[in-house]
Amino acid sequence: MPEAAEGQHAPVDADQDTALDVLAYEWIRDRIIDGTMLHGSRVRERDIAAQLNVSRNPIREALPRLEAEGYIRTLHRRGAVVTPMRMQEVAELFTVRSVLEPLTAREAAMRCAEGASPARLLESLEAEERAMRSGDARTVANATADFHDEIVELSGNVLLQQIMMPIRGRVKRFFNIITQEGSDNTHSEHSTLCKAIVQGHVDWAGSLAAAHLEHGRLSSLAVVESLFER
Repeated sequence: MPEAAEGQHAPVDADQDTALDVLAYEWIRDRIIDGTMLHGSRVRERDIAAQLNVSRNPIREALPRLEAEGYIRTLHRRGAVVTPMRMQEVAELFTVRSVLEPLTAREAAMRCAEGASPARLLESLEAEERAMRSGDARTVANATADFHDEIVELSGNVLLQQIMMPIRGRVKRFFNIITQEGSDNTHSEHSTLCKAIVQGHVDWAGSLAAAHLEHGRLSSLAVVESLFER
């Protein structure tokens, strides 16, 4: 292999290439989501390969998938860069969430009414509260996103979980950029939503989720306009 000839990495077989391709994809995606790789920054194959201690081949294999999912884009003479989150994308994200997340909350409440355990959802709410006390913006953003993720998991609706998968990554990325999402008011709304779900109040949970999303959209608008390109 040409990469092995550089003397930096040992050659790997086809199965290993596949596994490393997934590793590279997840590594890059997670750092774009959590804000470690800033929007507009270059995705440097050589640097990532060095950090993962692999050849550049798995990195190259991962890039088309990342581009297809909207995390990166390829520019003439610059190569791959992290895709900026634009105003249109944020608006579309809230539009899609406003349809799916109230449904997810209703499904989660229904499962609790049928006897499903809300333990993990309650734990995520407690983790969010601890994150709020820490004052660390990234910890708060991740805990906020995790709470939403747990509602999806508690819903038990496999198709809904599959539909939400790419959206969940974008939500977490958005929360990591818009740290204002981790406010006391947000946590209070989460607490009330959690109560409705745990107690199995289906309609109440759906209404609270819809109101929470609308409040988040309105409160984030000014910050979004100041940070993102139109």
